Amino acid sequence: MSFHLFRKLFDRWELWRSFHSIRVLAAWSVLFFSTILFPFLALQAEDNPSQKIFEELVVDSDQKKIDRAKVKYILGKSGERYDLEYKEKDKDTEKEKSNQEILQDFLRRYFLARMTKVSNLNQLPQMREEVREKAADSKGKSDVMDAFNQITSGMMHAMCNGVLDATTPNGTQKVIVIQESVRDSNNKLRVVRIKDDLKRGKDKVFSLAGDLIKHAEISGLAPSKTDFHPAVKLNAMLVLRDLNDKQPQKNKPKTASPRTSTQLDLVAYLESIDGLSDILLVGALSGIERHVDFEQDPSRRDRIAKVVTAVIDLPKGTGRSDDAVGWIRRQAVDILGKLRLPGEGDAYVEKLDEIIINTMEPLPLRIAAAEALRKMDLSRLPDGTIEKLTQSLTQLASDACDYEIVEQLRQNRPFSKPRLQHRLAAVRLTVTGDLQGQATDGGQMAGGLMAVATDEDQAALQKLLTEIQKIETRLNTLAATTPSNQVEDLLQESVRGLKGLQVTEDTPQPTAPQTAENP
Repeated sequence: MSFHLFRKLFDRWELWRSFHSIRVLAAWSVLFFSTILFPFLALQAEDNPSQKIFEELVVDSDQKKIDRAKVKYILGKSGERYDLEYKEKDKDTEKEKSNQEILQDFLRRYFLARMTKVSNLNQLPQMREEVREKAADSKGKSDVMDAFNQITSGMMHAMCNGVLDATTPNGTQKVIVIQESVRDSNNKLRVVRIKDDLKRGKDKVFSLAGDLIKHAEISGLAPSKTDFHPAVKLNAMLVLRDLNDKQPQKNKPKTASPRTSTQLDLVAYLESIDGLSDILLVGALSGIERHVDFEQDPSRRDRIAKVVTAVIDLPKGTGRSDDAVGWIRRQAVDILGKLRLPGEGDAYVEKLDEIIINTMEPLPLRIAAAEALRKMDLSRLPDGTIEKLTQSLTQLASDACDYEIVEQLRQNRPFSKPRLQHRLAAVRLTVTGDLQGQATDGGQMAGGLMAVATDEDQAALQKLLTEIQKIETRLNTLAATTPSNQVEDLLQESVRGLKGLQVTEDTPQPTAPQTAENP
């Protein structure tokens, strides 16, 4: 994609604002969102004629006045009058409405429906904050908070599922389906795409204007050719991510308890990645990443680890863009590291090692795998594993330098000193941990592989560490005015030093150095 088109898309939709407040993502993640994901979202509308028109829910602005008059008190005030079951006559319809119905109509017809408007894309972060504030108002009333979560969750899943065409006696209508749960009795994903998918008493069908359509009136149901904007779907996943069973104390986000039911929903999505769009897959991973930061239950952590590992194996050539696959796999690698679980038989450590050593993998993904490895519990690795990891990390450091040699020879893509420094630091910290190679009082290296290595393995790791430190010292001598031939000589010397550490006869010869990578 050209820079001109990139700017055109940004100026047209200002999509970067929609995700400015994603707090759980690292800096590189935000950069990737702004340089890869947003153009991807926009290009779906730019290049696909069927996606030029996006569907929107009708927003009932009259519901806005209900907020201050009733919703505020239903959410936060105690007393029988503010219980969910309490009913009073609605002055407009002359019918009795319970507080449950008032809350539901406000959220479904106005508060959450606004998120589907294309004109509101640049306000999505603010709207997500408003959802968090509304949820926080209910923290003293568990039944109301549960109702708020259930209504919000149902709407967000409906947005993710998208617009359907319902055949009725009045013709074809565009509808959404609000499910009681997106999981079946086995906790597997249950999506509604055709009429046979509908569950009586559990799924409600609404027109885009918000009117209920009875199941008996529907003779056919199918995905519509027009749908919500991709940013609307991603935003819906981010709203799901933020739902809590326990609301945080003011200015103390770590005191929250993320919603367990939502975690099970997100895992169910990730277990069905073949039928999941790139947008929903990215959103589900973002949600799971937040849950990993809080989750302590071993069985749930293990289930997340298994599903995330399957995402790491996501192949190319399945209709997904290479950029999307690269981003998704990198997210999954980072989450696996945060879980800190080595896996049964150290399966997750092995998975990361496979990525680190594989010269056919994108270099950023291999670096991310090294960073994830550093976070894991490495205290019970089988014999021979650290030796294997040492060779893999040595190969990674060598390839990082090799990559810069190739870049130095390419037009308009010069050698990047900060990039190489970051990559070497990632390898170094995997060896030393966060103490950067400093020894404890007893002389034992603390953190990283060095902390759990035998004396023999420590000696090999120390050689790698020493070589990396030499390269880092040389890099510090480079300036912007250093001639390119001197830069190349330094890099070549660095590669020779690292390759000299790979001296065993059984060591496979590396493939040709990488010449390209995902941004």
